[in-house]
Amino acid sequence: MGNGQDRDNKQSPSLEDAFGGSGDDALANALLEALGQGKSPTHEARPESTELTLDSSATISEGDEDAAGFDIVAIEPQEAGPGEVNCPTCGDIVPSTNRFCGNCGATLADLGRRQRRSGDPVAANRVELELNVHLVAINEDGSDGIDIPLRYTETIIGREGDTRFPTDAFLSPQHSRILVEGRSLVIEDMYSLNGTYIRIRDEVRLSPGDCFLMGRQVLRFERFEQTITPKARSADGTRYMGSPPPGGQYKILQVGIGGIYQNVYCLPESGAVLGREKGDIVFPRDRFMSSRHAQIYPRDDGHYYLVDLNSSNGTWTKIWDRHSLKHGDLIFLGQQLFRVDAEGID
Repeated sequence: MGNGQDRDNKQSPSLEDAFGGSGDDALANALLEALGQGKSPTHEARPESTELTLDSSATISEGDEDAAGFDIVAIEPQEAGPGEVNCPTCGDIVPSTNRFCGNCGATLADLGRRQRRSGDPVAANRVELELNVHLVAINEDGSDGIDIPLRYTETIIGREGDTRFPTDAFLSPQHSRILVEGRSLVIEDMYSLNGTYIRIRDEVRLSPGDCFLMGRQVLRFERFEQTITPKARSADGTRYMGSPPPGGQYKILQVGIGGIYQNVYCLPESGAVLGREKGDIVFPRDRFMSSRHAQIYPRDDGHYYLVDLNSSNGTWTKIWDRHSLKHGDLIFLGQQLFRVDAEGID
């Protein structure tokens, strides 16, 4: 691996605050809630896309045995045939041309068209999965939470989809897709608003535009648009005083809520260490960041690489294309943190 991979960070920053409530970065806060001592995220996993609605304010999924103080009884939904749809409220079969459910009176406007367009998100690829693959939610104390078996070769995660978290406002309706191809497991972001992040294990090559998370910081690696040539002298020949230019071609952008760039850090040609207390780029108020958290450095191939310095909460990169998953990988999307449990996957 590249130069300077310091592995001396053993401090565990206290995880006390939550994202979003006081103007802090909502995406970073969600990560901390899922990782540590913040509130536990609300999981509403529905591998079979079945909802039980008690009233207009509470939607409870199968498997939530203690939700709202009720004992949940699994109800096997009826299968709608050609020209029919299932009422989203009571599950009754209704002709797709109906505007209202004849059983409960719920409005069904555009439901038939919406189900024909997206419907069961993977209806066309509803192939039973023979391998034993699970997503394990991580609780606030780091222990294993709910276990979500992946039953099909294609599974969509989002506020809608096969595995649903309808109360997670940071998830897009269809956020990410997990595919099983032979004995390989792949995750793919579905053009979500906030992105899908993977905790890095080894060094990762950076390209302009890449985003990564560390502590509460959402950071972006970018190239300077143009080289700035400082003016050395005034009109009367007097030399200007000032700090020497950093000499690098790249910069680190601190991304705030709404995509606004809060700060810009010049990345020296030799790279930089990022952390809470020690390094070239520091965030002293970020208690969720380790003292020396991560490092960006150049290699002989002309590219810069990102490596985690054994931080407590890890460093996470945003995926842009299909990304291969391995057993034990950690995935962060919305306010949900999962571990991949797939020992049979190559």
